[in-house]
Amino acid sequence: MFFENNDLHAKMASAQDTDGDGKVSPQEAAAYVQQYLQNASPEERTQMMHDYFGQLSPDQKSAIGTALVQSPATPVTSVDPNNDHDLVDAYTKSAQAPATANGQSPLEAAFAQGGMLSSPLVKAGLVGLAGIIGSRLLRH
Repeated sequence: MFFENNDLHAKMASAQDTDGDGKVSPQEAAAYVQQYLQNASPEERTQMMHDYFGQLSPDQKSAIGTALVQSPATPVTSVDPNNDHDLVDAYTKSAQAPATANGQSPLEAAFAQGGMLSSPLVKAGLVGLAGIIGSRLLRH
């Protein structure tokens, strides 16, 4: 289902939008990333996330780590932004946690308007991650 949805992967890979506004919103990217993290094998998920965090600057890693810890929507209580494995674990736990009362994943809720992950730096990273996932899934 998720892995066979090449149209969705292509939209994310090309940063096109799924609701017609001309871009991929952080909420759309969060939903896509959450679906990927819930459906990918542990090995594939870990490799994808390590590749992603390996390309980020220390400032981007710190912003993501801080936001994941500060967001009341995520189950993350601490993260070392200098440790990619710790960031991968925190991000994955946030994406795989049970939905909030309004049906969003904690990752989606954290990226929602006013959420702790709503900084432009973090949002750009999330949309970038969705693009990386979409591109890699289209190549497989």
